[in-house]
Amino acid sequence: IADNQVEAAKMGVRGLTAVLDKAPGSWDVLKLSPPTAEEIKAGKQRIIKLAVDGYALLYYLYFSKNFNCVCGGQYAQFAEEARSYVSNLLKCGFSPLVVMDGTLVAAKLPTAMQRENDLIKTVKQLTCSEKYIGKKALPLMARHVFVEVLQSLGIKVVFADGEADKVVAAMAKMHGCCAVSKDSDFFIFDLPAGYIPVDNLDIARGGQVTAKRFARNRFCVDLKINMAMMPLLASTIGNDYVAVSLLRPFHVSLGDLGEVQFPATWNMGDKEPTVRDQLIVRVAAFLATHESEPAAIVAIVKAAAEQFKADEAAAAAAAAEAKAAGEAPAEETEEKQGEVFTPEALKAALEMSVGAYRLDPKQATATGATTELTTKAKCGMDPKLVALFRDGKMDAKLMDVLAYGFFWCAGLVEDVDGASSWIASRPIRQQMYAVLLEGSAKEVTEHLRLPNEEMGKHTFQSESVPVGTCKVGFTAVLKGSADAKARTDELYQTIGKPVEGVPAHLSLASACIRFWIKCMGTVTAVELAAITASLLQAKEDQTFRVSKEARPNWLSLNMASRLGSLQTILLSTNLLNQCLANPVAPMSATAVYDGEFIHRFHHLQHRVKGISALEDQLRKDKIKWEDFYKLYQQLASGLEASIKGDIAETFEGGIMWGASGPEGEAAGPMSVVAHDNALNKGVEAGGLFGTLLGSDAEEDEEEEEDAAPAAVAVDYAAAEKAAVSKKKKSSSGDDDLAKLMADMEGVDAKRGEQAAKERARKAAMKKKK
Repeated sequence: IADNQVEAAKMGVRGLTAVLDKAPGSWDVLKLSPPTAEEIKAGKQRIIKLAVDGYALLYYLYFSKNFNCVCGGQYAQFAEEARSYVSNLLKCGFSPLVVMDGTLVAAKLPTAMQRENDLIKTVKQLTCSEKYIGKKALPLMARHVFVEVLQSLGIKVVFADGEADKVVAAMAKMHGCCAVSKDSDFFIFDLPAGYIPVDNLDIARGGQVTAKRFARNRFCVDLKINMAMMPLLASTIGNDYVAVSLLRPFHVSLGDLGEVQFPATWNMGDKEPTVRDQLIVRVAAFLATHESEPAAIVAIVKAAAEQFKADEAAAAAAAAEAKAAGEAPAEETEEKQGEVFTPEALKAALEMSVGAYRLDPKQATATGATTELTTKAKCGMDPKLVALFRDGKMDAKLMDVLAYGFFWCAGLVEDVDGASSWIASRPIRQQMYAVLLEGSAKEVTEHLRLPNEEMGKHTFQSESVPVGTCKVGFTAVLKGSADAKARTDELYQTIGKPVEGVPAHLSLASACIRFWIKCMGTVTAVELAAITASLLQAKEDQTFRVSKEARPNWLSLNMASRLGSLQTILLSTNLLNQCLANPVAPMSATAVYDGEFIHRFHHLQHRVKGISALEDQLRKDKIKWEDFYKLYQQLASGLEASIKGDIAETFEGGIMWGASGPEGEAAGPMSVVAHDNALNKGVEAGGLFGTLLGSDAEEDEEEEEDAAPAAVAVDYAAAEKAAVSKKKKSSSGDDDLAKLMADMEGVDAKRGEQAAKERARKAAMKKKK
């Protein structure tokens, strides 16, 4: 399933997780601390193997810490959290094997398309609705960051052909280790060593690990059923395999069993048991009266058929009575819609569902050197290709292209009523398709959000995309016969050459940013400045900065869409680079994209008018203006016509927004204004985190007031002329120089006066406090 919809696609057994929260006796609690120095010296080190569902852990780590998702991703912070979490597991003796979902199986396409349409609604709520709390959308490159962190820690990560859940369960059973996931189906699987829900694998600040493991046998004792009945219990309660419409008659029939008796060991609390709680216990009580699974299925089907017949008779009588009274017939409810009930359909669905919980030993080896995937491409499913795919060095999205001829443009936070952010990066992918397919197909199907004229809104749809042409084929790349220069040229002929002189880790990113500027047609100086600053921020500060809001009130939907396009360009470029065997060092999202920083920087600077606002913010963000200005000029070089607004040098040695302002919309020169009315007052001139983060930032400003005079708005034209005059030196006459110096002295005097007023104001505030 698409990266950001995996969690939603795994609904599992309806209501079972909530019931187990009320059954404390069904859990074993294990508490472990890192070994002491004495234990390590004595060689007393434990090893606890875990088979881990990678996407379950990915979702848990990203969203349990409230990392921002609406700005496009806090990748560096997420990477640090993942690194800390996994490192603590390793210290306490856990040895995880992580299995990731691989390709999107063609049979799952309809379900996946529906999930993406649901995500469009979620994104709409995240960005526009007041009821956005609890809504989630996994950032585009979170999975890549997660795998990168795991591999850097030496964790074995493997990619399955399709979904990972059964592979994880089969591995856990074969190797006698605990399974870790977040899918209630795992409560049903026969796992001798047990199952730990990922949110029950908790790590304290001191590094101690508390693990709550499901005790399947004790749960069955509480319900008085045989463990062999667990798959049928799940199927009869309701899961992804049996339609609600088929189960409804049986569920209704259980109402005749009398009052529900909950196990004495369960903690039901003060609240009334839910309907689902009662249903689960009623189903278990029914199953407990039958000795075998086949006998129980026969009894379930019989009870459902009798109830359905009675319901139909009652409905017919009610319809006849309504017709006699001249009333309109009742409309069919949603609960009754779906697959039409027949005894045969229910029996087939139950048998299929029960079979789905049986673990095949072959599934435990489904991450080995062979694969069931096939391709019509020239390269074939070469063993080297399979090995690269298993290790995550050949992305699952590339395998989708080879195996099924499609590319999944996963949903992301953007303006879902506008053009998809994936459109901007399509030329890169067309080149990627050409390299991979080598003429074996003329088109690739891209699944993405598109306008739906019939429905009057955007929906997830399929669109055929022509394959480009290439000089380097994937077969030659696999064999190692394509030289590095040819592969590098193939990459840079697609996205453009990188900027010369930038740090090595930003080389490919610089080419992507310039590609983005060209795709956008026009960008503003403040947009480019925000991206530039994000690349240069202090990594220590970036890594440990934690998001405080799910959707900040300063979020710009237009900016989110434009940055979404940048992210798809970064990802598509990495994929093209990968299918060329990485002739250029691939980009890490942790180093090239920080959505929250870019959004905040843009918000604080896009309307400012102060001469020192830009430089003040850079100083607060611990970015040298010289480094910033150099990189900004390198990224903008030759593309100035596409950039609205500009940055200029100041007479005193520094930088400021130029005459046209941050967005190229300045309405002529502005006169100096009083500080109380300045557009860059407070937040705007207060650095990236200024007063947005509360009183701590204000206290920092008080400490720095002597070093940072208050910013004022000045005549942009005069300031620009001052910068020019500094460069021309003696070309101006004495009269012009005298006039210029007088103007500057006036500005300095005004600044000093305002600084004094500001110090007096802050002193008064301190005294008042």
